[in-house]
Amino acid sequence: MTGSDHLANMANILDRDMAVVAKEIELTPEEHLWKSIPGITNPVGTLARHLCGNLRHFIGEELGSDGYTRDRDGEFSHSPWTKSELLDEVSSTRAAIRKTLSALDPELMSAPMPNPPPQHKGVTVGFFLVQLSCHLSRHSGQLNYLRRTLH
Repeated sequence: MTGSDHLANMANILDRDMAVVAKEIELTPEEHLWKSIPGITNPVGTLARHLCGNLRHFIGEELGSDGYTRDRDGEFSHSPWTKSELLDEVSSTRAAIRKTLSALDPELMSAPMPNPPPQHKGVTVGFFLVQLSCHLSRHSGQLNYLRRTLH
């Protein structure tokens, strides 16, 4: 697989999985967006904000230099946003992913990821994109479980 094939595949997978996040938000009643259950710390809204912040930071800003400034603490503050605000953030995140990955030089897939978290220091951009996809998948499963449990 070439670097450009890998980039196109990652863009498609991340976009597909962010569409799942949007669907989970849409299916969650507004009054449940900021509720949790015993044993689950983060409500649907918090998980959605965290996923968007993570992807906007590492893909939009670190790889695409799009000017996004992450507020990681704010992602976990549990300060409520409306369903519409969450869906707008998902939409902006999907756009940042598409724009960045469609313009990224495929040669960068084997280059070190700029400014990764300490535990990923030295990994390649290609590896880190897979890591971001796995992180998104794990949390989107949590969104689904929490949404269904709250009903």
